[in-house]
Amino acid sequence: MSTDDSHSQMGQSVGARIRAARQAKKYTQSQLASPDFSVSYISAIERGQIHPSLRALEILARRLDLPSTQLLPQYSQDGRGGGASISSPMNENAVIELALLEAQICILQDEAVQAIAKLGKLADKHLQDRQRTQQRYLLGWAYLHTAQLQKCENALVEAEKLATAQNDTYSSLHTHNLLGLAYAAMHNYHRALQSHQNCLKLLESAQPQDPFFQCQVYNHLGQHYTHLDDFTSAIDMFKQAIAIVEELVAPEHTRSIYWEMSQHYAKTAQYHLAILYSHKCLHLYRQQVNTSLRSEIYHHLGRAMMKAEPEKARAYLEEALQQENNVQDGLTNASITIRLAEWFLVHNQLEEAEHNARQGFELARPFGNTIIAVETLLTWGRIAYAQEKYKEGDEHFVAGLDMLEQLQMLEELADQSASYAQLLDERNRAQEAITYYKRAFESRRKVGVYS
Repeated sequence: MSTDDSHSQMGQSVGARIRAARQAKKYTQSQLASPDFSVSYISAIERGQIHPSLRALEILARRLDLPSTQLLPQYSQDGRGGGASISSPMNENAVIELALLEAQICILQDEAVQAIAKLGKLADKHLQDRQRTQQRYLLGWAYLHTAQLQKCENALVEAEKLATAQNDTYSSLHTHNLLGLAYAAMHNYHRALQSHQNCLKLLESAQPQDPFFQCQVYNHLGQHYTHLDDFTSAIDMFKQAIAIVEELVAPEHTRSIYWEMSQHYAKTAQYHLAILYSHKCLHLYRQQVNTSLRSEIYHHLGRAMMKAEPEKARAYLEEALQQENNVQDGLTNASITIRLAEWFLVHNQLEEAEHNARQGFELARPFGNTIIAVETLLTWGRIAYAQEKYKEGDEHFVAGLDMLEQLQMLEELADQSASYAQLLDERNRAQEAITYYKRAFESRRKVGVYS
């Protein structure tokens, strides 16, 4: 079977599954497509003429109320599935690629245990060098999600060695990034810092330049410096990240970068990366850039400034609020507003603090469960306590802590639960304080601090 025939057969299998799921929901192609895709795009997928990207699969699966993996062709132990034989090397390679894709989808859907099982089955397969690197990288990523941190480190170190041997800069970059996150999860912030500094050095010499990834690395570096109490360096890193992300707000600029990256990878015969970035480019023609990263960076920058430069913080935050991009982005606006509320709280201007907290909450609420919404609720709770509005404050604290648990931000949950327990203890509510001290301890235990 030719390469085109193999890909066509897989496309038809995926397309057939999407068509069957759409018909079961009694959706028209137009209903399934809107607002992210065109009807012709959905029609081409269902006919097997094109293969949907990972992001497109996620969106379609969500609309069809299905896990993304259910839309992919399944293969039985004898190597048959969806009518496709895997007797040829080309088909076997396609099955491996699908298995790697399924594992990545599982990780993105917080089903890392399933990803580990799928990746484990690939260990005995005859993998190409690139596939072996990706298998170890994804395994490390999945172990990170399940807090198996030593296994995570081992897998990622192996992935980095494989990537270096293949001169695979793309994989080296992303592996160093994950290693940094793994060391941070181990509370080894010096090694985390070193990993992300290595990442930054690679980025500066890499072609093509990836400003999106560079922005994330600066953000991580800022957080590591914050944990090491080097707030001056942290602020510098966050400002570098903000400078990059402000340039990425314009969709046309972002699309141009993705297209240039796709062209570069095509010219260097790295076709899997060329396809990836062309899909990203196409996706951005259909929707605006997600600005949650910008709001998160402002969140961390504001926190660092409140510790290192509290007197400069108000002027900086008020100036940031006036920037057009931030005015248009509700979540970033909320992030800056709630930090301003904290500034007023610290300076005992409680009426202004409450006003900003309420405004920040209204701005953050439409975005659902986010770290910005958590910060809004907890800050509002502290303001209410300062005003001796204890019942209102308790409601905000409980809501914020519950949201942290839903977001699985266990380390932050431990810190904030302990802080709330201390406030309860100061009000002689010992029994309730014990409950939240226990919650803090249990959260710490889950992230391995006490294990």
